[in-house]
Formats: sequence, structure tokens, C-alpha cells
Amino acid sequence: MKNLASALIDHGRIFTTEVKAKQLRAYVEPLVTLARAGDQHSRRLAFSRLGHKEIVTKLFSEIAGRAGDRPGGYTRVIKDVPRAGDGAMMAYIEFVDQAPAAEGDGEKKETMEQKLRRRKREAQKSRRRG
Repeated sequence: MKNLASALIDHGRIFTTEVKAKQLRAYVEPLVTLARAGDQHSRRLAFSRLGHKEIVTKLFSEIAGRAGDRPGGYTRVIKDVPRAGDGAMMAYIEFVDQAPAAEGDGEKKETMEQKLRRRKREAQKSRRRG
């Protein structure tokens, strides 16, 4: 969880399995609450849970400032299509104050079922060729 939390704080958005994303949410949101307090004790608690000085500094300086007066719910989990290899559900986890990534400007978004069908067709085509 330390590495996933550090990656989320560093990048703002990561792609992982849905189960890990939901567990990460429960790990990161109390850290953001600590960062909003901003005192030395909170900083030390956050450092003990993350272990990276640069990540803790970014958490306290940037992310806590963007959280503002929000009472909670600092992250969102966006589900994606299952992974091709083992079928595990994949998801993006990101901070709420970030703008969601646009998938094509002005284009119609694919539903999960459409993505699955398209990926199955592509997989079948690649099997026929190889």
C-alpha cells in the first residue's frame, strides 16, 4: 500500500486492479485528512505510513491545499474493462479535484461492453494471423 499510495500522490492518477484501488482509497484518504491538519505531528504520522520525504512534502503542500474544506471523499475510482490475461477488473484511482482524463475530444465514449467486444475482436484477429 505504501508504494501504491506514493504513486498516487506523486502522479495524481494510477491504473490498477479495482480491488487494490478500493483498498488504496481507504489507505490514502486518512493521509489527506492528516495533511489538512498540517501540524508537525500529522507530518510525522504521514511519514511513518509513506516513508518518502518528497511524497509527504507533496501531500502536505499541494494535495492538502487542493482538498480545501471538503469533508472527505478525496479520491474516486473509475472502473475500466477487465484485464486480458486473467480477467481481473481494472480501474483508475485519482484525486477528485483533478479533472478526469478526456478520452478523445468531443468523441462519443465507448461503454464497457463495447470495449470488451472490440478487444475480443482484436484478440481473435491476432490469433488468426499468428
